[in-house]
Amino acid sequence: MQEYNGIIFDMDGVLVDSEEFYYQRRKAFLKEYDLSIEQIPIPLFIGADMRSLWELILAVNDTIYDEAFLSEKYQEYKSQRPIDYSNLIDPDVKRVLQFLKRNGYRIGLASSSAMDVIQEVLKVGQLTSYFDVIVSGTQFKQSKPAPEIYEYTAQELGIEPQNCVAIEDSEKGIRSAHDAGLAVWALKDTHFGMNQQLADLKLDTLSDVCKKLQKAERIG
Repeated sequence: MQEYNGIIFDMDGVLVDSEEFYYQRRKAFLKEYDLSIEQIPIPLFIGADMRSLWELILAVNDTIYDEAFLSEKYQEYKSQRPIDYSNLIDPDVKRVLQFLKRNGYRIGLASSSAMDVIQEVLKVGQLTSYFDVIVSGTQFKQSKPAPEIYEYTAQELGIEPQNCVAIEDSEKGIRSAHDAGLAVWALKDTHFGMNQQLADLKLDTLSDVCKKLQKAERIG
């Protein structure tokens, strides 16, 4: 049985149920500039940072606006419409992280979100101290589905990728972790219609992480 020493979490959609808010906020912003994302499949937005989405959005819209302008305006728009993470953090998160710490696992966070957003979520949830490594996709030329973010996070944890588990939900995140050589356990998607076939295991709830690891230890 494979031995796992490192657990690397995605953030949005895993630790915090923020993806629907992000999607609707993006949609509302773009509408102000007569831009539509209705023709773009929703799973393409989940787990993605805006850098990877502008080209897609502009490709399906006839507009005078360019990426630089829209990106600047979207940053302003976001700052005026913050998300209340306190009501969206998974209630099982702290218990799962405490279990992992007690059992000697190294814990990483690999999120496509900007570092200031990551830090805000972790602060609100009082989760920062549980993570040995915290990584943002903005640190890389390409974030998920490129594998670099998971390769780097595993390296920073000091653990070979094959000895790490990624806890993911999105198609992009699953692909990223899979291509980096990690085992991938996906929280089942019941909302966005995402393809999670590349995942090694499906989790009904975040607390299943503990159950799966305990089972693996007994078998091992």
